[in-house]
Amino acid sequence: MKTFILSLLLLTPLSAALAAPESYTVLTGNKAPNAVIVELKTVAENFTGRTSSLNGTVMFDSQTNTGSGSIAINGASIVTGIAKRDEHMRGPDWLNFNENPEVKFVVTAVKHLAGNLYQVGGNLTLNGVTKAINAKATVRHTPANGTTRALGAKGDVLGVITKFSIKLSDFGVKNTSANGGRVNDNAALTVKFIASNK
Repeated sequence: MKTFILSLLLLTPLSAALAAPESYTVLTGNKAPNAVIVELKTVAENFTGRTSSLNGTVMFDSQTNTGSGSIAINGASIVTGIAKRDEHMRGPDWLNFNENPEVKFVVTAVKHLAGNLYQVGGNLTLNGVTKAINAKATVRHTPANGTTRALGAKGDVLGVITKFSIKLSDFGVKNTSANGGRVNDNAALTVKFIASNK
């Protein structure tokens, strides 16, 4: 399980003074409260894998609620709390990240639903297979202040949370464990990050 890339477009209204898309860069380092959570199930247990290692940028236009973005997650850093299980999870009998480490989400559409809530559509590539998916995302804008600067942000901040489920077999993850019913075919992903415009 090496590189786990998830590209994501997330927009939020700021002030009427913004007339063009603005670039926000995901904060990295120990202070950034970023998290990627993968929820998996087997016949024996339910568990989560976690990492805080991600980076990328988000572009948005506050007046038109449109833009683009790219988020990269280091899948090799995802841990479940048991080293042997981590090794199995990234191998060919489960998620196969050793063979196909890159996961990518490319945005094709964004719809503002209400308040901070958006519907985001795009193409997700996992295990070398690309499928269209949709996910809801919550995006909150915070002007620069003492709290945001304490996180390492030099400018305004976007806080983003999105969660979606995928069917692993849709992405060619068809192995003995999954086919035998020992591993659930569905996985839930939660991505949380903050990004700053300076």
